[in-house]
Amino acid sequence: MADLTQYLTAKYNKMIGEISADLGKTADDLANVQNIIKALKNPDMLINGVSLTLDMVQIMENGDIRILPPPPAPAITEVCVKEPEKNGKKDSKELANVS
Repeated sequence: MADLTQYLTAKYNKMIGEISADLGKTADDLANVQNIIKALKNPDMLINGVSLTLDMVQIMENGDIRILPPPPAPAITEVCVKEPEKNGKKDSKELANVS
C-alpha cells in the first residue's frame, strides 16, 4: 500500500483552512448584527452621522444586513437672529427715568 500521509495532510489542511474562513466570516457577521442591535436600542450611538432607526435597516434576500443612508435633512428656509441680551444692566436713559 502506498504512503498517503502527504496527500491526507494536504487535504486536511485545506479543509481546516476553509472551516476557519467560514467561522471567521460568521464571527464578523455576528459582531456587525450585535452593533446594529445596540445602535437600535441606544439612540446616542450614531451610524453615518445619525441615530439608527428600524426603517434604515434592510435585510437582503441572502440574509445580509445593509444600512440605508439617512433621509436628507430638511432645508432651512428662515434664519432667526436673536438680539443680544443686556445682562440685566439698564441703559443710562432708563436710569434717568427711574428717579
